[in-house]
Amino acid sequence: MKLNDNELAVLKVLAEAYSWDEDFCFSPFAPLMEQTGLDRATVRRACRSLRRKGLTRYQSGLWAETGELSGAGYAATAAGAALVEELP
Repeated sequence: MKLNDNELAVLKVLAEAYSWDEDFCFSPFAPLMEQTGLDRATVRRACRSLRRKGLTRYQSGLWAETGELSGAGYAATAAGAALVEELP
């Protein structure tokens, strides 16, 4: 599967979180922006493209550890995490 540099950067961050907890590894755009150095529009495009490819999933209504509603985010799928593991 062909990924551009931005998609790969975002997927690597999400796959790292997937490795420690696949059910609670959703990330909103801000942390992805910080960890990849990409702007919001670029992260958003990458996340949506990865979702269409089946490598990420989207979830709304996420809750923060403080118990407050924290919005929505993306997480790697098993296929996305496996793809990152196969990379050199």
